Amino acid sequence: MNSRLTAAATALLVIQVIHGAIPAETSSEGYVGAIVGAALVVASIVGIVGAVRNREWAAPLIGATGAIVAIGFLLYHVSPWHTPVTNPYFGEDKIGALQWTPVFLCIAAGAFAVYAARQELEREAA
Repeated sequence: MNSRLTAAATALLVIQVIHGAIPAETSSEGYVGAIVGAALVVASIVGIVGAVRNREWAAPLIGATGAIVAIGFLLYHVSPWHTPVTNPYFGEDKIGALQWTPVFLCIAAGAFAVYAARQELEREAA
């Protein structure tokens, strides 16, 4: 088992679940975030299982999932543009530190997952 890769995937999973559990009343919420978020939670779980079992596909999956989560949260919540596929938190009266904190932690966990996956892939290539 690669403990760094497993830790990165676990952190990614946990913070995504925490984000989903915190209510956020916004004017743009739709089903995009819930559907994509559920798929990324499943990908994180599969990545954890793969990392624990030392599967060669675990690092690419965890890296890709981390990148999608980090970039996705930036585009979905942090961008200022209201579109049918975004849910920006800027300018929302009922969005505070409780809602923003997991957003930034998801971005950080996604970046850490990319880093851990890259380290594992470089280690495997050596």
